[in-house]
Amino acid sequence: MNQLEIILLSSPLVIVLFSIAFLPLIASKFWHRNETIIFSVVSLFSIVSTYLITHNASAILKDAIIDDYLPFIIMLFTLYVLSHGIHIKIKAKPTTLVNVGFLGCCSVFSSIIGTTGAAMLFLRPFLELNKQRKNKAHLIIFFIFIVANIGGLLTPLGDPPLLLGYLHGVEFSWELENLTIYWLAYVSSCLAIMAIIDYIKSRNEVFEIPGKRFSLKVNGWVNIYLIIATVLILFLDFDGDIVMHLPYVCDCIVPHICLKNIILIIFCTISLYNSKKHSENIDFAPFKEVATTFFIIFIVIAPVLYILNVHSDSIHKYIIDASNGTDGSSIYFWLCSLASSFLDNAPSYLLFFNMAGGDANELMYVYPNVLKAISISSVVMGAMTYIGNAPNMMVRSIAEKRNIKMPSFVGYMLWSCAIILPVSFILVKFICN
Repeated sequence: MNQLEIILLSSPLVIVLFSIAFLPLIASKFWHRNETIIFSVVSLFSIVSTYLITHNASAILKDAIIDDYLPFIIMLFTLYVLSHGIHIKIKAKPTTLVNVGFLGCCSVFSSIIGTTGAAMLFLRPFLELNKQRKNKAHLIIFFIFIVANIGGLLTPLGDPPLLLGYLHGVEFSWELENLTIYWLAYVSSCLAIMAIIDYIKSRNEVFEIPGKRFSLKVNGWVNIYLIIATVLILFLDFDGDIVMHLPYVCDCIVPHICLKNIILIIFCTISLYNSKKHSENIDFAPFKEVATTFFIIFIVIAPVLYILNVHSDSIHKYIIDASNGTDGSSIYFWLCSLASSFLDNAPSYLLFFNMAGGDANELMYVYPNVLKAISISSVVMGAMTYIGNAPNMMVRSIAEKRNIKMPSFVGYMLWSCAIILPVSFILVKFICN
């Protein structure tokens, strides 16, 4: 494969990612008017290039759409629907200790219902809890850090990058077994820094104590049970395909991943029926935008993954040579961090996962530090900018609608560079050794 072919196959992904990252910031009106046209043209170009240049284009696109995108989006849809059926009301004095405890608890749920689901579920009660506060932009920033990003580090349910790893063969419990100590280090560091900043900003504020010092009300227990069932379904690893006997017809062979998807769709149906029964409407507009964007990304990333798979041995050898004979995990960490910060953390994970060979078993057991570096950097460094992870912009938008003056794009980066980068510089020595 020559350089021109590589450029033709990879340029659609570059165009899509940079369009998503920067056009809404520098030309928002043009982007919103022409987003569909841009995506359609670039996707068509990518598909045509794949068929003209590669000899197995149909298999490449089938793997991307049927094997990767479909189960990925079904899982995201399930978490989105189930989290919307849960409602939390909390009353407490908005002290520093209460806010630290609230975000600490939320960080655990981010790994259970996903960072997007947790951000949408907990942001409104968090805003309501702090409605008396005058200075609260910093609280939203730490909410983005902890709940919308770092909290999702413990399971494949937590963040789209880890879900992609699970779909590519990484064991469901691998993150919990290998990343818990780093999750704890990041979360506790951010909470400690937030506690200091919040104490300084709130010491001159006066709060009215609610009727009860503390009260917590949770509605939507059906969805909570369904989320628990979802975790169990994904945790169970069915061996091989499932043979279903259909009387008077035939024996039907169902791949285990299809069976899991069918069960998840049933869970969604139950939740939607329950919501309709209680006259609750779910806003699907944010999910529709995410689903469309990821569909395009999966199409344009398919030929790039093909290139990386073909040349993975030489790329990995080059990185090992550049890292003075080590496994190259520190280089993977910072390269993936850069990509996750300014593009999107899910495709960034997939790119570097395949760059490191794309073999889940080899990465888990032969090069575990490389997989740790890619997993942690893709999840945590999505918090570095508003565009690093999908929930970041949604949280900012909701906060600004509540008249909270959030930092600009650069202003937010100053916060993340001052807090997350120093912690990462310290932890990367432990991650990569």
